[in-house]
Amino acid sequence: MEQDNGNSILIDINKIEKKLYELEKEKENIQSSCTHKEVVINFDDKRSLKKYCSECKRELGYATKEEEQDFLKPKG
Repeated sequence: MEQDNGNSILIDINKIEKKLYELEKEKENIQSSCTHKEVVINFDDKRSLKKYCSECKRELGYATKEEEQDFLKPKG
């Protein structure tokens, strides 16, 4: 009986992984068609400052030193 449950879990996991792959491809297609007109600076998951498109959230590269200083200076 446990083997059937394990097999069912594996099937469910495979379905989820396939769906994630399909969604990632869809995201890439949307981001590829974006013109990236407006760029924002923000931290990535490794705490590096990077440029992102404000519309599609695509990573566009690292911020320049000037962009970093402007982003980090106190507002107000």
